[in-house]
Amino acid sequence: MADRTGPKGKGVKDMARKTGLKGKGGADSLDALVYGLIAAAAERDLGAVYGAAPPAALDELAAALRPEVEFVPPPSWRAFMAAFGSLRVLDAAGEVVDLCVYTPREAAAHTREHVRVGPDVRWVDDDGSEHAITTDHLVAFADAGGGGQWCFDTSAPGPEYPVCCHHPEEPLFARKREGGARVSAEAHEFPDFGAWLRAQIDAFVAGA
Repeated sequence: MADRTGPKGKGVKDMARKTGLKGKGGADSLDALVYGLIAAAAERDLGAVYGAAPPAALDELAAALRPEVEFVPPPSWRAFMAAFGSLRVLDAAGEVVDLCVYTPREAAAHTREHVRVGPDVRWVDDDGSEHAITTDHLVAFADAGGGGQWCFDTSAPGPEYPVCCHHPEEPLFARKREGGARVSAEAHEFPDFGAWLRAQIDAFVAGA
């Protein structure tokens, strides 16, 4: 990763102005979103750190998740990784503020350590019945705060996957090992990575 702005974000406003916050493809482009984030971070004396992830890194992630899941990176996330990669906002002390998109290697580690559950983990239905569950279909890609992980739900048809927030203490998007049914009817927070990214950056900019 490379620090593109530094804590004070010098030059960020000029960069945002040069793109007009429009970038290629209009105001909703990927560049416009990220440069808007960088400009908002600079207004708060924060820095933005990012670094493109090569396709080989995404292949390494997919390999690390086998055999539990055959993960094919969704196109929107793949494009983001190629352009910006592990985007995160940091304060002057180097601590993450509000946004932290993982590198592919971090995604693999957080998926294994914080999303996957063991075979003995049980979900208790409202009627008291217990079920062994699995979260093998969830792939973490960003920190959600409070111990949560933003995840792709690969049990949905691709190529884009819906995004959900997984919390180890309340795994609402887990599935029952027997039969594969969802343990809850909780709706996914976002239809895809692009919608998630836009919402996170819009919220950050609004709070600048």
